[in-house]
Amino acid sequence: MEGIISVSIKEIIMKIALFFDIFAEKGGSERVAIDIAKKMNADIYTTYVDWKNSDEDLRKLKIKEIGLFFKNSKLLTYSEIAFRFSKLKTSKYDIYLFTRLYCASASKNHSPNIWICNSPNRGLYDLHETVYNRLNFWQKPLFKLWCFIYCFFDKSWTKNFNKVLANSRNTQKRLKKYYNINSKVLYHPVDTKKFRCKKYGDYYFTINRFTKEKRVDLIVKAFKKMPDKKLVIAGDGPEKNNLVNLSENSKNIFFIGNVNLSKKIDLYANCLATIYMPVDEDYGIVPIESMASGKPCIAVNEGGCKETIIDKKSGFLIKANENEIIKIVSSLKLENIKKMKEDCIKQAKKFDINIFILNLKNEIKELVNVKK
Repeated sequence: MEGIISVSIKEIIMKIALFFDIFAEKGGSERVAIDIAKKMNADIYTTYVDWKNSDEDLRKLKIKEIGLFFKNSKLLTYSEIAFRFSKLKTSKYDIYLFTRLYCASASKNHSPNIWICNSPNRGLYDLHETVYNRLNFWQKPLFKLWCFIYCFFDKSWTKNFNKVLANSRNTQKRLKKYYNINSKVLYHPVDTKKFRCKKYGDYYFTINRFTKEKRVDLIVKAFKKMPDKKLVIAGDGPEKNNLVNLSENSKNIFFIGNVNLSKKIDLYANCLATIYMPVDEDYGIVPIESMASGKPCIAVNEGGCKETIIDKKSGFLIKANENEIIKIVSSLKLENIKKMKEDCIKQAKKFDINIFILNLKNEIKELVNVKK
């Protein structure tokens, strides 16, 4: 792994602010931000929190909502988030951590700062044409215009970061390609001690935002052809209705909606294995959580999954194809899954939250010393 822990690191005591776009979902980015804020005793600044569907740990943190009117309007929402953060000015902190996309507009007013980057804006860059081709004819020119304007601001805001930490080598390459930014890799963390292997139940598990890029439809299609294999799907998103309709009349596929942290831990703890098929994922928290639970992850051989999973030891890397999913699930034996438990847990520990925090403190210490 990149990012060596200093043996002489001292505890850093300082006031820290963490900027995050919006807490409206329960995804990997949200979980990482919560864990960082919790471990670093940071105050969170965000536009809006959906408290009814928020993570229980989020309620225990110090949060300042700076306001948001357009909460579900996509381009309007993104634009407003950027506008709100651009107007934010607070000078009572020693360091500012940025962990999402649109809050980058606040970088010009807050220094010293670090961008803990999940990924450049994929709609602007690597997935631009994919998103564009899905739009209705009247939406396409609006999207093109928005991207043209926003891209100008996006590239100007990212120039204000004092340090950039990429969550994977995959993201590091994108930062260089689209921004010409040099960055260090600091793999995003999982609090591995929270996860456990309880038993090997009768189901495979997947948890995702329901967007086209997550390719949950591939998993559903595969399990429709395996009526003797049970699939439990957690999550929510714009593709929910399409996915539910796709699984119609399949008695082996179960949608359970968003789940809280304790329920998620139980689902990992009791499953046979997990399945994860996103398009060139920046990094991917699901494989780490799966391995921390002693369960192998059947993942697409793309993006961050290639960096975190050891093929045939802590999981399986396959092509994004329903027949490939069927092939591996049909051939996977319980005795082989059990044999992978220790390798899974060992691999997950490389991405533990405590390793991440020690490395992050080193990066902060280095930056603050340079600034002085």
